[in-house]
Amino acid sequence: MIYKLPSGEQIDTACELSFEERNFLQKMMIYAHLRFSLADFQKKWRGPGNPVWTGPETLDRPGPAARIILDLERKLKAGGG
Repeated sequence: MIYKLPSGEQIDTACELSFEERNFLQKMMIYAHLRFSLADFQKKWRGPGNPVWTGPETLDRPGPAARIILDLERKLKAGGG
């Protein structure tokens, strides 16, 4: 799957993400589609125990999977899914 960010950057999830990151990202896309609250959405990924979160530095230097999840957060904030 190619995910396009608002900046125009395209992330090829098949090439740029590990299997674990893709699996986790699929779950986060479902949560976004179900329109979880922003706080609940953030609790699902901003903590130990998932392949995307590496600590607070994840927000400063997000990898490809984190950039997609942050875009999903942006959409939740804007009221979309």
